[in-house]
Amino acid sequence: MKLILVDNMILPEEGSLALLDVHPHLGLLALAAVVEADAHKVHIYDPKRLIRSGVLPYDATLYERVTEELLAQRPDAVGFTALGCSFLFAINVAGLLKRRTPDLPVLLGGPHATMLHHQILERFPQFDVIARHECDEILPEVLAHLETRAFDSIPGISWRTTRGVRVTEGKPKIADLDTLPIASYDHYPIADLGLELLRIEAGRGCPFHCTFCSTAGFFQRSFRLKSADRLVRELDILHARYGHSEFKLDHDMFTVSRRKVVEFCEAVKGRGYRWRASARVDCVDEALLETMAEAGCVGLYFGVETGSPRMQRICRKRLDLSLVPPTLAAAERLGIDTTASFITGYPEELEQDQDDTLDMIGRCASRSCLTQLHMLAPEPGTPMFDEHGHDVAYDGYGSPYNTEIVGADDEALVRKHPDLFQTYYYYPAAMRREQHIFAVEAVAVLRRVGPIVLRYLLRAYEGRLSSFVRALRAFADGRIPDAELVEGYISARFGVEHHLTSLFRYALCLNRGAYEYVAAPPLDPATLDTNAPYRLDPGVRILTDLHDCALVLDCISRDSEGSALLDDSQMGERGVYLVKQARPASKSYRIDPGVEAILGLFEQPRTCKDGVRVIREATGLRSLGYGFFEDLVRAGILVAQVSARVDAAQA
Repeated sequence: MKLILVDNMILPEEGSLALLDVHPHLGLLALAAVVEADAHKVHIYDPKRLIRSGVLPYDATLYERVTEELLAQRPDAVGFTALGCSFLFAINVAGLLKRRTPDLPVLLGGPHATMLHHQILERFPQFDVIARHECDEILPEVLAHLETRAFDSIPGISWRTTRGVRVTEGKPKIADLDTLPIASYDHYPIADLGLELLRIEAGRGCPFHCTFCSTAGFFQRSFRLKSADRLVRELDILHARYGHSEFKLDHDMFTVSRRKVVEFCEAVKGRGYRWRASARVDCVDEALLETMAEAGCVGLYFGVETGSPRMQRICRKRLDLSLVPPTLAAAERLGIDTTASFITGYPEELEQDQDDTLDMIGRCASRSCLTQLHMLAPEPGTPMFDEHGHDVAYDGYGSPYNTEIVGADDEALVRKHPDLFQTYYYYPAAMRREQHIFAVEAVAVLRRVGPIVLRYLLRAYEGRLSSFVRALRAFADGRIPDAELVEGYISARFGVEHHLTSLFRYALCLNRGAYEYVAAPPLDPATLDTNAPYRLDPGVRILTDLHDCALVLDCISRDSEGSALLDDSQMGERGVYLVKQARPASKSYRIDPGVEAILGLFEQPRTCKDGVRVIREATGLRSLGYGFFEDLVRAGILVAQVSARVDAAQA
């Protein structure tokens, strides 16, 4: 049998299609391995990679195009995995598949399908079979019985019959993850993905009881880690096959078992691998962090979720918040980068609770700690959804990971089935929805200026991020924060001549490129067409009348323990910056005002000959030749008339 497994369609948090996550889907790789071991052929189809590369446009034609590509491979069955945020894509493509080839078996699995299997099968005939929970061991048997639909002896299966939906009891679970075959990453074009690291599945399950999270329910609150020997063997295989030495050990709570973490560290130490993982601040201490750092740990993700002790109790995260600062500080001393993640939008959250969260975000921000603030998304299968799910409301502002509404019937579908598309909805709460949205968007903009600038800015607000957000909200007068609004507020609050205004203009422009632009490919000198029209690259920005921002950053970094803003007179001469916005990293250059004038001539397309002519006329430099023009092209400052920008429709 030829089985196609279809990857999720999940948007990146930053919103840019250029940043779509194209890492291999570890769950699909695990399923592919067990199916191949049973002599089936498997292909994994990832729409995100094709959209990011420009092969697939992300518009109303998406579902039709994907359907055609899947059918062109002549599969015997197609299996979808879906989260709430990607279910819209799965429903649409599965519906078209069923319309074109009614006899093609269409399967569905994953957390979303597990929690809502009855509703999905009752309302959407495009899905024939749903495999609930962990279906690694049962999938080969499901495939063997697809033709007869004799699934009665297979646990954890839901399927449609002429008499309605049938369900077998049981919640399949892999007790020993070491028994699973090692997955082949060759189902993805690893060499073409440009990945800085590879992810591997380190384990499954979470023993904690957070009311907002569906992970524990899907994995039946069963915490498991692969053995140290198995994990290291997988790392060795990936390193030998693909050359990667940096890895992410995927597990929501890698450090729950101290003994297992230490065993892994002892096994991997000395191999030269760098690795990252997720943890709770109450499941590590300085001694364990030191052991992990010595074994190659360079990054840890901490879900703090709320800076409010009251909300810690209500959402049952139950962290001792006094552990957060010293844990992050210990990690920083050991050279471990950290991410501290928070959530707002809880139904019971009050303004003081949100203030506590914002203030903790401000305190966590440092050179080595990335802070995040997410909007709470309703999740079926969670205690919170059981209590509040019947009250969800829709306003068009949902999870940033949601598949976009691109089809003609998409929004109607979302509105008709709030229980199936809950990530597009929100829980009505004690606070106004606008305050939650404002806080999330404000923190997202502040991430772009960087932690050094943020901590320095907060000196003017007694160190409290909540005070800054409150002042920004008053200035915004109902507008949602974006870079322009924040920059305008800083200018109004501190003055256009202040070095903070320069810093914000500079940082927000510099970091915009990480979200929107790709660099033009390196130019082969032999291909330079002097007769072609060239113009400024769309990612080039000229910033005038700025302080020497490199000097400003150096000054505030050296004064990191200070409590007040520095004297503006220490910040050097004002001048002009050229910013070349690009992904993955933008560049900036301090330029002479004369260069600014020359570059301004290329806001309109010009050929090499015409460009040299207008430069000579503007500058009086008769000796200026083609070489100067070519240098601008090779540096990516000037590009051929075709835009290098990645639009939403072409990413």
